[in-house]
Amino acid sequence: MIPYTKLRSTNRQNLMDILPLKMPFTVLIEPSSLCNFRCIQCFQSLKQETYFSHNRRNMDLGLYQKVIMQLRDWGRQIKVLKISLYGEPLCNPYFGEMLRLAKSANIAERIETTTNASLLSEQVAAGMIEHQLDYIRVSIYSPHQLKHERITRTSTQINSIHENLRVLQEMKRHAGSERPFVAVKMIDTYGPDNDTFFQMYRDVADEMYIDKPHNWIRTSPAKFTDILYKDNAAKAAEDIKASSEQRFACPMPFTTLAVRSNGDVSPCCVDFIGGTNLGSVKDKTLKELWTSDAWHNFLIMQLQNQKHENSSCARCEFFKSSYYIKDTIDGFDVNRLRL
Repeated sequence: MIPYTKLRSTNRQNLMDILPLKMPFTVLIEPSSLCNFRCIQCFQSLKQETYFSHNRRNMDLGLYQKVIMQLRDWGRQIKVLKISLYGEPLCNPYFGEMLRLAKSANIAERIETTTNASLLSEQVAAGMIEHQLDYIRVSIYSPHQLKHERITRTSTQINSIHENLRVLQEMKRHAGSERPFVAVKMIDTYGPDNDTFFQMYRDVADEMYIDKPHNWIRTSPAKFTDILYKDNAAKAAEDIKASSEQRFACPMPFTTLAVRSNGDVSPCCVDFIGGTNLGSVKDKTLKELWTSDAWHNFLIMQLQNQKHENSSCARCEFFKSSYYIKDTIDGFDVNRLRL
């Protein structure tokens, strides 16, 4: 299988040359906005009331089926279905059934999820293998137990996470399956913990990599990277600055559609506070939303550098990251947006 970190550069097209898209490349469906971790650098740990805090839930299986059928009825495969978004997907007890429904509908070239793997039981692992989940990304927060507890605000044992992955790999070998491809990642620590991470998980991973830091949409003066890194915050800030592009249009809404656990739909996978919500699958189909005036006007807002008009976009700098977002579409003619 293609290593996870190579997927974005495999058969890549210049987005500027192929816009507008008849349907998104990537669709994210949120099985759960709940999480069993409360990481200090994550919005899951925020205490203030927001759209996110008022909508913590598992997605109802009936609603999920509706989303899958809408994708199937759209008529063509998307490139990527991500069964995860802002929460821990394995908090939903129906994750295995959700994967089965997505695979049987044949709606995506590949299906992946992102998890902290603490809830990766043998039963869940068996479902991933049986229904051939293509990729599983595993987020590790520290290779040291005390640091892990400080960051995640849980007592989950890191050895149990390693064991869950060991069992998954053993079950894959027994089944003669290369899927799911296990990509284990940790955010850069700018220190020796990076090496310790590689040493700890290399025997249970198909690929390992160090992720770069980024800030979420600001809801308070404190930056998430400052909270996480403390004394190393300057290094993280410099790293973010080094990969920052001087672009103004965010390419994400031109390629991506995200369905929240309550059915709300957004063109963004970092907007946890919901400012970019453009409708709901309870009222319109995904195809209707993708081709709606509301979506079209949102794209125009991006291309005309009017992000300040949106409560979430106005506080976001994620789109500038060349590490996370490869395309620049500044200058695309808004008159070419309609198909």
